[in-house]
Amino acid sequence: MDLNLITHWRPQPGRVVEWGVTDACAASAAGAEINRDLPPTTMQDRHFRRARIAAENGDPQSPWIGIAFDFDGPLDRAAMTRALTKYVRRHDTLHSWFSFDAAMADPSDPNFPVRRHVVPPETIDLTYREGQELSDPEDVRALVERKFATETSGLGWPAFVFGAVEHLSPQSPGFTLFHAIDHAHTDMYSMVLTYAELRACYAAETTGTDIELPAAGSYAQLGRAEQELSATLTMESPEVHEWLGYLMRSGGSFPGFALPLGAEDTPKPAIGSRFELADDIECEKFGAVCKENGSNFIGGIFTALAITEFELAGRDKFIALSPVSTRSEADTFSQGWYVNLIPVGIDIGEQQTFTQLAEVGQQAYHRGKSLLHVSVQQVIDVVLAAMGEAGASTGITKTLTPPPIVSYIDGRRTPGSETYVETNATGIVGGKETQIASMWINRVQTGTWMAISHPDTPTAHESVTRFAKHLANVITTVATQGDYSISRASGVA
Repeated sequence: MDLNLITHWRPQPGRVVEWGVTDACAASAAGAEINRDLPPTTMQDRHFRRARIAAENGDPQSPWIGIAFDFDGPLDRAAMTRALTKYVRRHDTLHSWFSFDAAMADPSDPNFPVRRHVVPPETIDLTYREGQELSDPEDVRALVERKFATETSGLGWPAFVFGAVEHLSPQSPGFTLFHAIDHAHTDMYSMVLTYAELRACYAAETTGTDIELPAAGSYAQLGRAEQELSATLTMESPEVHEWLGYLMRSGGSFPGFALPLGAEDTPKPAIGSRFELADDIECEKFGAVCKENGSNFIGGIFTALAITEFELAGRDKFIALSPVSTRSEADTFSQGWYVNLIPVGIDIGEQQTFTQLAEVGQQAYHRGKSLLHVSVQQVIDVVLAAMGEAGASTGITKTLTPPPIVSYIDGRRTPGSETYVETNATGIVGGKETQIASMWINRVQTGTWMAISHPDTPTAHESVTRFAKHLANVITTVATQGDYSISRASGVA
């Protein structure tokens, strides 16, 4: 599946059809009761507090995730309505909206909790309305961007948007389905599941066949389990000690991108850049070298990243935060934000080659995964509660500034992956102002590519291109020559 900023998405022109909940459903949902037995997850809590602070400050934000993909044949509006209704009723996180305990509360004050309201699923009904016919793809993109930006807040309901564009071109009949939802209810893997489930549900509705879907799990239950775990954490907990070790090695926070971005003084509009890292044959060879040297593909990728940072910026202690799934087996097909950020720290040390460092990289990834169920924010809360002002003197602040991330996804085994290309399937994220660069590395059937979200400055374009080309060279050199010699001269390329 591709990944695009909304500003880069290029839909086909056509007639727009929009789905929403019925007026009666919306009115009922507005009075939905608070369920204090289902608190938000840690990620949701922080997300809503940041979103409200940004809104109050008038700061640009795009706290949603979207997806778009094509269908062949004419749009059956009634069948799609039934498919979307079934989908929404199946996933309990989609029944929730959130509010603060006091309407005028300071969102940064944890004494004012975020509360969950639950809409009874049997009351949820969707309906469609005909939209405009738009002959300019940019007009379609702008309309969808506006809907995604204004109709997906999890502090109201519904927090989701569904729509379709019926293609005008006779050379490309069919339609494109688009969807977005507040990030509080989803992650990119959940969007992959959405793709597979909606295609299956729509096919069943148009053919009049029954479909047996896997159990949907329950994301709404996760917050309570997290609270119970948080209550057991103390300064003596091994997970707290582990996280503190990572925080202290970089002054209480996490380092930014290895090269200058030209946005040090103020945020700049974000843009996305895409780079090919290796083709499918090179990936197989790279993976084989990793396996022979005590690693696997993902450990090798982080090793290559560490080498790239070292050779370009002289950083001999690589550290990245990487999103990993927290799903249990029961939640395999659930919708939700099943992600925690784990630290991956690799010391170059005296290692001279990729093959000498590969096992270190793999061990670093495994060590980070031992913190899968404890977030850095939970640890910060424990430290500051125990140390008060003394905790702040270590460089740790109450709210960690969202750090740059390095994500790796093997998309070859995700549901429906064999149809991504033919359906033009793409994840969509918002374009906002930023001072950081985050990386998404994706292995697909044809190879491995990387998307980097970064400030739209000449400096950043030059830096991310330089970084990506260097990383690709490390990976392909390992693939073609069986190893890569680490240069000790900073700024070698």
